[in-house]
Amino acid sequence: MIALSIVAGVIITVLASLNYQLGIVNDNRDIVIATILGKKMVGKAELLAPTEKKKGDFGSEFPQFSWEMNLEDTQFKTLKRMDMKVLWGKGREVSIASYIVKK
Repeated sequence: MIALSIVAGVIITVLASLNYQLGIVNDNRDIVIATILGKKMVGKAELLAPTEKKKGDFGSEFPQFSWEMNLEDTQFKTLKRMDMKVLWGKGREVSIASYIVKK
């Protein structure tokens, strides 16, 4: 009877640990996807040299993710700071900062 209780305790502990680890894997997957999507948007924005704040989403491929881009002037007239945020879930976000040259 005692052995059965010990085995049950071990099984519950292993299942709880597995559930926790799967949650961490899901969080890391979302962070990696958001980072890749953000870098992709930064690359596009650097080519297009935007002049204003913009928002959008990633379409049907990644419906849970959206993005926000903000441009700020710097102390140099020909340089702007671009902040790209990729948002998902409840308050989750990845931010990427980049500098672009105004043409």
